[in-house]
Amino acid sequence: MRTPSVRDLPAPLAAAARGIAEALAARGKQAWIVGGTVRDLALARVPKDVDMATDAVPEEVEAAFERTVPVGRAFGVLIVPVSVADRRDVDVELATFRSESGYTDARRPDEVTYGSSVEEDASRRDFTCNALFLEPLRDEFRDPAGGLADLAAGILRTVGDSAERFREDGLRLLRMARFQAAIDLAPAPGLHAAARAERDALRGVSAERVLHELERVFTGPRSAMALRILDDCGLLERALPRWRETAAAGGEWTAVQAARLAVLDALPDPPGLELGLAALLEVEPLGPGSDAALAAGAELARLLRTSRATGDALAKRWTGRRALARAAAAGATRAERIRAVREPWYADALALARAWGQCSGEPTAPLDQLAEWRATLAEPDLFPAPFLHSDDLAQAGIARGPEWGRLLREAETLRLEGAWSTREEALAWLRR
Repeated sequence: MRTPSVRDLPAPLAAAARGIAEALAARGKQAWIVGGTVRDLALARVPKDVDMATDAVPEEVEAAFERTVPVGRAFGVLIVPVSVADRRDVDVELATFRSESGYTDARRPDEVTYGSSVEEDASRRDFTCNALFLEPLRDEFRDPAGGLADLAAGILRTVGDSAERFREDGLRLLRMARFQAAIDLAPAPGLHAAARAERDALRGVSAERVLHELERVFTGPRSAMALRILDDCGLLERALPRWRETAAAGGEWTAVQAARLAVLDALPDPPGLELGLAALLEVEPLGPGSDAALAAGAELARLLRTSRATGDALAKRWTGRRALARAAAAGATRAERIRAVREPWYADALALARAWGQCSGEPTAPLDQLAEWRATLAEPDLFPAPFLHSDDLAQAGIARGPEWGRLLREAETLRLEGAWSTREEALAWLRR
């Protein structure tokens, strides 16, 4: 653990922070780097972005900078794009110091009061490790909530009363699990008890916000640990609409849930959003995967407000996992194996299939052998140039319709199997 310093910021972020601080200082205002940026510096990690807080109100911020984006102006939050030396823009989230009260919708404060000090601003933050402040011009560090000591002790603690913090915004329950896992912290005494007691606060959190937080879980370290924390605190079934009753269709709930978490444990870390969700929303995590299970998983994804592209990606990983299991089985044809391993989502489907095998007790050696065989194939092996085209079918007098698709599919199968070595052989087959 080290005391955060601007000297350890990547140069573009440091330049952007100093630029904002200088512009506001010229108007008699202060600006501090805050939150995860300072936390990462304390942990000797390299921050990817920079957030700041100021005693300037939004009107003063807009007057100080040529460009601002009002992402949350009603709550004092603006984006300030800052051009740095290499002519790239660094987008800095700049929030006015504030205190908050009343969270009727369990998301937004009913009342925001702008403040003038880091101490006021720290009082409304979620965890002590996120209530860290660093002044970029003087390199002055402030820690009103004792977050640095908590980080050094390996403890995740809320700022103030845990239950109250969770009631204010149920998303903090998910953030609790993410921070605890990603930073490898132990919960402060009473933290998980408060999370369990206030788990209904998640019912007021939109599916879009839940999905965004899950994406951060699945793209960060120790994602499986975060999911186990959420499950232990009873938070997953509150966060995911109709998840328990739908997922339980795959068998007795406790067994299904244990299997799902075991599969998540066995995935690469981090798995990424699509692979992580494919495991989390799988209705039959250790089963063969029925059509009904695929449809149920797709419905869970829809309720989570995934994009159409993400929903399609999940379906391809679920069906891909099953295709790989068939392709790895004895008796699979060369065409079946090639079709199973040539898709863009092959790596994710393989990871899912391996995890499924490890957790169900099925041997994974056939999958390993299939992957080794896949590594020997070149692009022409996976996608050989077709010997037959639609023009050939038309010239053969075959009426356009479903029969074309069937014949072209069969022709590709024979091509993949190596039944033909020339176009003439394919045309002879068509004439038969």
